[in-house]
Amino acid sequence: MLYFFLYNSSIVRGATKNDKQGKLNYAQHKSLSYHSLSIIRFSPSIYKEIIQRFDKQKPFQLMMYNGKPTQFVLAPVRAPRVIGYVLLGFDIDQERILQASQLAGIEIALLSSSTGAQTINVVASSEAIAGYFLSTNNSMAENSSLLQDIVINQEIFVSGVISEQTSTQHWVHVVFLESLPKASEKFDQLATQYLTVSGVGIIIFTLAIFALSHRTIKPLITLTEATAELEKGNFSSEIEGTDRPDEIGQLARSFDKMRSSIEEQRETITQLAYFDPLTRLPNRLNFKQKLREAMASNTFRQISVITLNLDRFKQVNDVLGYEVGDRVLKTVAERLSNTVHTRPAMTAHVSGDEFSVMLDTSHLPPLEAAQQLKHCLDDAFEIEGTQIDLSVSIGIASWPTDAADPDSLIHASQIAMYAAKSKKEQIVVYNQSLVMSAPQNLSLLSELRRAVRENELRVFLQAKVDTRSSLVSAAEALIRWQHPSKGMIAPYQFVPFAEQTGFVREITKWVIREVVSQWHNVQPLQGHMIISINLSTWDLMTGQLPAFLDSLLSEFKVPAEGICLEITESAIMEDPKVAQQTLNELAKMGFHLSIDDFGTGYSSLGYLKQLPVNELKVDKSFVLNMIENNNDRIIVSSTIELAHNLGLRVVAEGVETRELLDALAALQCDEAQGYYINKPMPINEFVAWRDQWCSRHT
Repeated sequence: MLYFFLYNSSIVRGATKNDKQGKLNYAQHKSLSYHSLSIIRFSPSIYKEIIQRFDKQKPFQLMMYNGKPTQFVLAPVRAPRVIGYVLLGFDIDQERILQASQLAGIEIALLSSSTGAQTINVVASSEAIAGYFLSTNNSMAENSSLLQDIVINQEIFVSGVISEQTSTQHWVHVVFLESLPKASEKFDQLATQYLTVSGVGIIIFTLAIFALSHRTIKPLITLTEATAELEKGNFSSEIEGTDRPDEIGQLARSFDKMRSSIEEQRETITQLAYFDPLTRLPNRLNFKQKLREAMASNTFRQISVITLNLDRFKQVNDVLGYEVGDRVLKTVAERLSNTVHTRPAMTAHVSGDEFSVMLDTSHLPPLEAAQQLKHCLDDAFEIEGTQIDLSVSIGIASWPTDAADPDSLIHASQIAMYAAKSKKEQIVVYNQSLVMSAPQNLSLLSELRRAVRENELRVFLQAKVDTRSSLVSAAEALIRWQHPSKGMIAPYQFVPFAEQTGFVREITKWVIREVVSQWHNVQPLQGHMIISINLSTWDLMTGQLPAFLDSLLSEFKVPAEGICLEITESAIMEDPKVAQQTLNELAKMGFHLSIDDFGTGYSSLGYLKQLPVNELKVDKSFVLNMIENNNDRIIVSSTIELAHNLGLRVVAEGVETRELLDALAALQCDEAQGYYINKPMPINEFVAWRDQWCSRHT
């Protein structure tokens, strides 16, 4: 770089042209001007020395000439082939050293001397540097290739040397020096700049990371928090970031769709788990949970559970179809829900034909609430043009008097409901006498087996009185259980359980055997008295009943005409074809057949023409209020007229007053039965009572 600068910026010292064979032709000189040239001739020795030192790779040479450092340049002359060379020489003086130093940004010194000489020539960019090298004399000759740290005026310089041995007598050194403090300052500035740039870069990187986290990581954290909420079961909160157009937004939208899907599935599962899909009412599990919450709140002094069971609802399904039955259930649910207004209040559909209602009865008597529920179901249900009358059996139990926990309270209300159904009463309030203890319930079937085996069961008789003569014309056999430790147990406490388990067939056989064996002892001195026996659905469905009856009649010499078999409409409708086949066979044997509880079913009139029955028993629900209720009176009167037109006798149940007995006689009802005449009593007591009754009415 230094050679190139000196060549291009120096004043031509002299030029010499040679021919191709090396013969010197002329030399030219110019001093400080390009216009006055003079030719000088170099000595042949100098020329030869210069020519020998030049090569194609290094067309510049630094040499001593006339005691001064001179840079020579050798250039070929082409025309177009090489016909000679031009040799140029440039003096290197103080001015050129300063220019080079300023351009390079470092200090420069040019040292030259003759071999063996005691002094050196120094041309430097500063006087201090020149003075330093003059003071060291020619000591640089031996260390010209070394880098040295030089101290000049208490300032440290790092130096580098380029040496030219121009001949055996001359040498030239170019020394480059850089102030160490200044160089360090540059490095410090560079380091400061680097640190500044690094700091700014770190700040920018931090801001970028923050922006990235705000845009990317924060939404991911939000999704993580949403996942935690889902884990806790909170599916209602929407996921943030669904409006983003990037991948995070797509992930958030997918996640939100998953949340919505899970929420919908959860709601569906909740509906299936806690609500009845038909009526949309709470189910048994939901009802029990809400009841537990109400009892635990300690807000209410009394909470009642009212259980309602639709009587003979199975016949609606069998005769009119399940679709009609479902619509009836929906209508019942709607009526009950619209009737219940107190809080807490809940109407639940707990089973096929059973509903439960929870009420705060702190200020409303439970019986009054139950009557309101009953009245809302009194009106007929019109389904597809068909009028359907429903009756209900209602049981009431209250907390804390009847039970201390939800399960016990619900169970108590169901016991009361079954008691209402068994007693043919529409509403029964729970009391301890309705149920045996839980351990006894668990062993009830084994106890019933023992009761049949040990003859703990008893047959009680209730009279049927001829309304014209007021004489006892027949009696109905009713079962009781004389428990060895619990005393007399009413039938509604064990008969429903026996019907559920099918053990009622064994009980019916025991009753039939007892009645047939005692038949002769009950007969009056003149004529004979028919004894009625109730048959269950299980009895009609078995084909063994006719043969069993026939064997007993033969054993005890009892005519079939002396026995009346009472069948409920529900028993017939369980399987009409099988029931009719069994009844036809019994009728051929000579038994009297009676339809019990007539008027509460849905198909009696349709089967009345086909069944071989002799008697209809009007249900007491129509008889009890026929004096006050003209509609009931019309129903009873129409039933009596219909039965007589078909050649059937009519028995009215539920006669509890003389006025009712006289009214039935006026309607030409054939027989009456009820507590006004007599309560059910043991056979021996019945015989004595009958004799007294007949003596008073003859």
